[in-house]
Amino acid sequence: MAGKVISILDWALRLTLAAVFLYAGALHAWDTQEFVRAIWHYQILPTTASMLLGVYLPWVKILAAIGLFVPRVRLGAIAAIGGMLCVFLIAIVSAQVRGLDISCGCFREAEAIQVNFPELIARDVAMLVAAVVLWLIEAARQRRALTAQPAHEK
Repeated sequence: MAGKVISILDWALRLTLAAVFLYAGALHAWDTQEFVRAIWHYQILPTTASMLLGVYLPWVKILAAIGLFVPRVRLGAIAAIGGMLCVFLIAIVSAQVRGLDISCGCFREAEAIQVNFPELIARDVAMLVAAVVLWLIEAARQRRALTAQPAHEK
């Protein structure tokens, strides 16, 4: 019974994180200029770094989302998503502390109308918790697979 619950939780979390990162990545890849502008407004990176991040980060999001369903790269994909979420959290908190009036840059300019920092932080923390749970599930799965192999295959 517990195995079934964990399996359902694993799939639900992977589908949710994949959907969010695929959607955000696709939006940012489609409108790179707007995404670069959103990154630049955080006033953390120089213009050139903001431009590079704006061009490449959407594809990292898309590849990480797809990687959640590829067993050989799943742990790396989870780590990449967790790392991105940590950076997003730091950027959002930094913007709030410095009193910046920004768009989150997450899902379009619609968020620029009223940035609700506590809601953004809660959303990213929830996704980070999901990534940690996925990491634990996948690490346990890989540990079981390694111990199940015959000694000559290790």
